[in-house]
Amino acid sequence: MKRNVLILCLALAANAFAADYTVGKWRLNVSSTNGVSNVYKDNTLVLSHNKSIFKLDGTQIDLTELQIISVTDEAVSDDFGSGRRVDVQAKVNDTVNVCHSYFLYEGADYILTRLTLTSSAGVIRSNYMSPVATSGAVTLLSDGDNRQLFVPFDNDEWIRYQSNAFGNTTNSYEVGAVYSADTHEGIVVGSIEHTQWKSVIISVGEGTNTLKSLTAAAGASDWCTRDILPHGSVQGTTVSSPLYMVGMFDDWRTGMETFGDLCVVLAPKMPWDGGKPFVWNSWGVLQTSIRYMNASQSALFIADSLMTRGYQNNGTMYMDLDSYWDNISASDLRRFTNYCKQHGQKAGIYWTPFVDWANNPDRIVEGTTDVKYKDIWLYANGKPIKRTGATACDPTHPATKARMVHFMNNFHYWGYEFLKLDFMDHGILEADSWYDNNVTTGVEAYCQGMAYLDSLAEGKMYLNLSIAPLFPAQFAHGRRIACDAYGSIGNSEYTLNSTTYGWWLDHVYHFNDPDNIVFKGYNIQTNRVRLASALVTGMLCIGDDYSNSGDDGAKQRAMQLLDNPSLMQMARETKAFRPLNTKTTANTATDRYYTFVDDTCYVALFNWEGRKTRMQVDFVDLGISTADSMVVEELFLGSAVYAKEFAQELVPAQDCHILKIYKGTIPSETAVDNMRVERFLCSPNPTDSSLRLSVPNLSEIFVYSFSGSLVARYGNVSKIDVSQLPSGTYLIRALGDDCVYISEFIKQ
Repeated sequence: MKRNVLILCLALAANAFAADYTVGKWRLNVSSTNGVSNVYKDNTLVLSHNKSIFKLDGTQIDLTELQIISVTDEAVSDDFGSGRRVDVQAKVNDTVNVCHSYFLYEGADYILTRLTLTSSAGVIRSNYMSPVATSGAVTLLSDGDNRQLFVPFDNDEWIRYQSNAFGNTTNSYEVGAVYSADTHEGIVVGSIEHTQWKSVIISVGEGTNTLKSLTAAAGASDWCTRDILPHGSVQGTTVSSPLYMVGMFDDWRTGMETFGDLCVVLAPKMPWDGGKPFVWNSWGVLQTSIRYMNASQSALFIADSLMTRGYQNNGTMYMDLDSYWDNISASDLRRFTNYCKQHGQKAGIYWTPFVDWANNPDRIVEGTTDVKYKDIWLYANGKPIKRTGATACDPTHPATKARMVHFMNNFHYWGYEFLKLDFMDHGILEADSWYDNNVTTGVEAYCQGMAYLDSLAEGKMYLNLSIAPLFPAQFAHGRRIACDAYGSIGNSEYTLNSTTYGWWLDHVYHFNDPDNIVFKGYNIQTNRVRLASALVTGMLCIGDDYSNSGDDGAKQRAMQLLDNPSLMQMARETKAFRPLNTKTTANTATDRYYTFVDDTCYVALFNWEGRKTRMQVDFVDLGISTADSMVVEELFLGSAVYAKEFAQELVPAQDCHILKIYKGTIPSETAVDNMRVERFLCSPNPTDSSLRLSVPNLSEIFVYSFSGSLVARYGNVSKIDVSQLPSGTYLIRALGDDCVYISEFIKQ
């Protein structure tokens, strides 16, 4: 009994020294004796025993070790909303104070937090600051399929996102999430400021749903950030961590999108009003063989045979010369831009501003007369920093900037309006030092170099990052979402792994880049999947050799698949699709994605298996009312049915469907209510005369051009005569007793 009384007295004493603040959905309880906080959302404990940890001039300090000066609050109204700011202030020593700030906003599903050190006696330094460092376990999720998300720092070396099974330690970069793959509820934590620091989010799971600890720390430096050295020290009389978002969401996908939106509040997107780029890139197939002749012939074919079929946005697409464009003379590089303009195209080019591929220390830097490359290299432990076969260059060095002026002036003079920037992560590495001695971290150096590059672009170019860190994002219009991809099923799945968990990046960039769509050498199912993976990810970038000597099969396939007004219109109107199903294995892509354009829903289904699979999409999961029947179109083959509660598709092995779901009416000859759709075979294919149909007892058979026009109609037959049709690709839609059958054939 005496022991219970003692515990009660201690609890009362602790409460006497606690400050309690409630704003909207959030409640913050702070101990005024040691600064430890508990954070609740709607009475659910989100952060338990949270404190701050930091390093000061190399010494690690825990806020609980310090003398708390005060816990104060004041009203706040800023770009994030209205609410209250709570400051926990402590004395580090006679000249340095620390302030741990919490920002609570009305109506928000998140709070913000930051750590700040101030000195009254000169410069201080820190290379580690963590305003989120919990030591108390919380149970945020119900039992079930719970996950811990790994977000990579960049997209180099074919790295993958990972949705780890719950119960491990996961280090995620800049942003992380712990969520249920069953209900989608989850917590999202991330740095929304990217001017000085690299951040890591560390979640430690235990059991099936207990989050043992959570850390959000500035100062990440390891294999994933590609660094050799520890994170540089931020210095000044005031040193602050980034602002961190801590959010608890009914849907973690909304949380990731909210995180992206908050990043843009502090670093707005680079202005762009040109719509989604439609691109051709020479690295898909031509690669090192790029020449003026095959590039210009590709431009002509695309203008005559693909742009006329819809591969353009507002009459424009970009012809992008990738690496090895220097095979082409300066006069022909300018000639190429003029040739493109004559055909309604804009020309693009490739560059690596922070990389020396020659690795020759005594080579003179372009744009200078006497500066050698060894003078602009970045060094770690006194040795040049080399990655992926190239030496990293100092973004702050005047000669690096002179080199930028040299190349950018050429690009402008030649007339290029699209610039693919590659191997950008070389410019964000930690180094022994930088030319600008006010710069002390890789992020500071990168921001300075990118800001200068942007000023040279003069707003006249679409800037597209290739291999690059996720953040900072304000220096480019778009970014490749993954590493190199071309045409295979594996390439498509790899790209979509990044889309599954990184689709939200088009909240900080205008568009995600899925890399090259290559048709050459693959069957039509694989081609469809690769095209669909790009449509789901963002912008489109075809990559085959369309010159006179290019593969004729790839040209035919491009004309076949891109001559689809519904798909091309969808491409113009949509951005990245959300993952619909996130119950995947650790590092694979999901098989279902969706997005809305006004009240029209698009759904992409991918069958990664080696056998055909029936895939069902419930309208409730999409947020579609089941009160009325909806039209469900499959856009590759043009089939359409009515459905009320779900769409069901039989997707062939390693193939895909894209559905358009909307309220409307199907033309009478194709109207079928609540019937399943299956593919069937017709032979011979290609044919010059007749086709045998593999399904008997078909009541009606419709043949459509690939653009969707009805060109022929037949009764109950097992063989149809197509000899009178012009050469091209056609679609068949046939009605059975309980099914709609679809197929396609080539008329020679």
